[in-house]
Amino acid sequence: MKTWSHCLLSTSMIAGCVLLAGCWSSSPIEERNLEAGIALDAVSQQTETSAEETDQPPPKKQIRRTVQFILPEAESSLGSSSQGNKFYNEEELGVSIMEMTRESYLSNQSPAGFHLKTIVISSELLQEVPMQELLDFYLADNDIRLSILLVISTGTASDVFKEMVSGKTPAFMLKDLFDNRSHNSSLVKPVSLAKVIGPLKSKSSFVLPNVITIKQGIKLSGAGVIRGKTQKYAGYLNETDVEGLQWIKGDLTGGVVKGTDSRSHRDFVYEIKSAKSDIKARVHKNEVSFHVTISSVGRLSESFGLDKKKMDRQVLVGEAAIIEDRIKDLAQHTISKMKKMQVEVANFGQALRIQHPGLWEQLKDNWDQAFTSVPVTFEVKVHIEDSGASTMTVN
Repeated sequence: MKTWSHCLLSTSMIAGCVLLAGCWSSSPIEERNLEAGIALDAVSQQTETSAEETDQPPPKKQIRRTVQFILPEAESSLGSSSQGNKFYNEEELGVSIMEMTRESYLSNQSPAGFHLKTIVISSELLQEVPMQELLDFYLADNDIRLSILLVISTGTASDVFKEMVSGKTPAFMLKDLFDNRSHNSSLVKPVSLAKVIGPLKSKSSFVLPNVITIKQGIKLSGAGVIRGKTQKYAGYLNETDVEGLQWIKGDLTGGVVKGTDSRSHRDFVYEIKSAKSDIKARVHKNEVSFHVTISSVGRLSESFGLDKKKMDRQVLVGEAAIIEDRIKDLAQHTISKMKKMQVEVANFGQALRIQHPGLWEQLKDNWDQAFTSVPVTFEVKVHIEDSGASTMTVN
């Protein structure tokens, strides 16, 4: 019995040593080139021979892929950002993402995609190539995490990854911008690779954040719309459109709304603490309509006037009504924009599917078009619970 116990203990110790040794085939992190961001752009065709002249099908759209690699050794050894870049960009041309990825192994030391943070796709490319084709490789690759954020750019996607701030990695800067959603109501909710699988399979329209380059760096500006049926770029929602969209969907985590008192012409600013939305689908004789109830609680953060007390109950009720009208205008403006673009990206189809599944089955294949004639009404309730830390005025 004692001998058996000793054998079991010895076997356990040997197995423990083997397991603690780690993966023998792994390579040191400093020897890997880690992908931080990928930009996909369209390449203009410079051929003078048309498909009609050759009786051949048009060539597949060529893609320029720009990969931003971070330098692990630089991250650990450089004392300050002024001593050099912490990244470099590499470009390839091709018609297949997989082809270009394998091509990079000819000039790159062990590229690895498990650290990838963002993929930026130009709207020009998405006008030609469906989203499903562009993402197929990334959805199937085991090294790619589904938490990667997807972003559209109305400009050149690769410009987003050019150095704008010394010592900063643009791919990381882009991802970090979404942390500011609690301060700005026109920042659309981030969309991960995992979140687009459902819309792509169901052929539902959806939005992706839009990024542009500015003198100071990069900026999230509005959103790009992907049309469900074609999975291609359908158009642009500006910052006002996005603000209205987020009120409809109840996706706001913060931000402000400016109001103006029509009688005193005094401006004031309402700061959003919370926002909720409830979409009700109403069906009468197979005719669909929607009623959206939006509620918000916030504070009066700034008031440009000294003639009234901030905490006067009547004043707060009047200002809440002004903000309610402003929110309703934003929401109605976004509805008009969606109908003009013939897309529905505000969860109305989802509400109809849940509340009236039978009717949804009849309409889902042509929902974007059907939505253009569907009436939408709004009810907005705003409660201003305080006006800041002080009610003092000069008077």
